[in-house]
Amino acid sequence: AGLLAGMHARGGAELRTGVGVVALEGDGRVERVVLADGSTLPADLVVVGTGAVPATGWLEGSGLTLDDGVVCDPCLQAAPGVWAAGDVARFPDALGGTRRLEHWTSAAEQGVLAAKNALSPDAQTPYAPVPFVWSEWYGLPLQIVGACTGEDVRVVGDVEGGRWVALYRDDDLLVGAVTVGLPGRTGKLRKRIVAGGSFDEAVAYAES
Repeated sequence: AGLLAGMHARGGAELRTGVGVVALEGDGRVERVVLADGSTLPADLVVVGTGAVPATGWLEGSGLTLDDGVVCDPCLQAAPGVWAAGDVARFPDALGGTRRLEHWTSAAEQGVLAAKNALSPDAQTPYAPVPFVWSEWYGLPLQIVGACTGEDVRVVGDVEGGRWVALYRDDDLLVGAVTVGLPGRTGKLRKRIVAGGSFDEAVAYAES
């Protein structure tokens, strides 16, 4: 997180963390943003990101289990003869909880699997995703794959030059990666995660 924050700083953006917005002020249009710490920022454009709420109201009373989405089993089945896919599907994760994935690549994968399971009810295939998302910051590709949580992480590469990889481990396995400026590495690291690849081998690959 510190490395990504540093990219914003080098790009000329100022991050204000741990403080909320209490008001937008102006005469007919926004001119100022008032923060909870009492400070005021001049502004002529405000971008608001508030998250997504799954549209499940039309399913109330259907008999499906609704909990910030449609609750599914590991095979994306929400009830006998009913499967869910996309942002609305909440499925068991590897950590013992449940989760939704809000990205079009996940929706595409889930749609294919849900259709396959619907057509083969006696041969269900669990959904075992390796999430993948990307963006571009200040001209540098940023890609994230797998489970990038926890503090057991190794950073490899040229941080100042904007070409580095952060590798996440669970025991001796590679479980997640963040790449900056190295788009060609992400797909290969994803394959290693899917195959249950060694963390040490992934570090050696990233350093090569």
